[in-house]
Amino acid sequence: MGKSLRIAVYDDKYPTSFVTPRMSRHTILRQRFLPLNLVSSKLEGVTLIEPAPSVDVVHAFNRIPLNSSKYIMSFESHLPRQFALRKRGLMARYLVSRITNPGCRRIIALSHFARRSFLRQHADNPELGLLTEKLLVRHPNIIVPATEDAMAQDTAQELVLTFVGAHFGRKGGCVAVKIAEKAIDQNLPIRVNIVSSLQVGGHIWTDPTSPGFFDPYIKLLELKNVRHHGLLPNQGVRHLLRNSHFCILATLGDTFGYSALESMSEHTPVLGTKVCALPEFLEDGVNGISLPVELDDIGDWSSPGYDSRGEAKYAQYFRDEVERLASLAIERLKPYIGQPALMAPLRREARRTAEVMFAAEPAAAFFDALYDRVALERAREPAQLDPALDVSSPQSLPRETLQPMPLPFDPGRQNAIGRARHIPAAGGLSTAASVATAAHLSAHPDRG
Repeated sequence: MGKSLRIAVYDDKYPTSFVTPRMSRHTILRQRFLPLNLVSSKLEGVTLIEPAPSVDVVHAFNRIPLNSSKYIMSFESHLPRQFALRKRGLMARYLVSRITNPGCRRIIALSHFARRSFLRQHADNPELGLLTEKLLVRHPNIIVPATEDAMAQDTAQELVLTFVGAHFGRKGGCVAVKIAEKAIDQNLPIRVNIVSSLQVGGHIWTDPTSPGFFDPYIKLLELKNVRHHGLLPNQGVRHLLRNSHFCILATLGDTFGYSALESMSEHTPVLGTKVCALPEFLEDGVNGISLPVELDDIGDWSSPGYDSRGEAKYAQYFRDEVERLASLAIERLKPYIGQPALMAPLRREARRTAEVMFAAEPAAAFFDALYDRVALERAREPAQLDPALDVSSPQSLPRETLQPMPLPFDPGRQNAIGRARHIPAAGGLSTAASVATAAHLSAHPDRG
């Protein structure tokens, strides 16, 4: 065991805690940093971290620290975050040089989806080899509470679903309230919790911007089987998740989905979409329900294109997706009503997923050892992964510990209901261009 090091990380409200150790034998210094994105959107990919004496390594997240000579860069989707910059402009090239430079000792993607996004971002970078030699994937980590399943004796006579997300449209809030509406129409005992500040449209890159588009969905918050909680502290969110049958994350774009991890840690399976990083841990019929959506070549949502968000065709496409996902979700939920014997395996495997893939203790051991190695490396020498020690997180659930259960539904019916239609991006605009506006997620990340 090496000496105790001094590791500096960003003192942000929420995100850095998922990508750094939550307990450590090293001294973790939570340092203030300058949010330069408030000065200009062109500067959102960089920062200055508050100096501290005798820092051995800086572990940064999303924002590249300009005043650090030896650092580890974790990121959630793109690195550098240069969405407001000309790709080959002076500032953009400087940012790339900061992660190519040997002072950047490791580049850690939050997911394999993030890794694919990074490789596409740098596909024409002549120094891609230098970047991939220090690129690995480490999933976020959470505290998995030492608690029993609060719903172990529940009879599932009424299903309780909980949606958590500030971005109401992007994360699946519209789907959640449509599920509630369909449950009333079909006389199904389903109740829905909504934890959200109801942010929609505008800067949110998945959302239609047509005036009044979201009004009908917001109106559904008044349904008798819906309760809107507004914003809650994390303890309150966890209490709701702990006492729910499913967490809803029917998202159209998520860098990971932290609410899903917290839900699984509380024994609660997830009703989500097979998009972005979710397929790396959410397996249909094993630890939740995974609904299909149309994807591009790296696993991102295939939309009509960011530049067409104000057009009627985009609004209709989004509306149709919400309707399709809600209809499919209802069909998938029906078999679990009044069937605790079917719920029990999902809850058991949801909890095991959290323990096996996201527990804070193994993550802390990995990062402590990584900090030991990086502290001993010379910042002027080329950085390179240790193939035996710099090990990436798995790309999917470990099959030796998580076995699928027989699905309580007809797969052919899901395929029929869940078939997503594809609309090409307007004007040939790639999904990469749409995702490019995701800069706001870095500046204002919500729960996942």
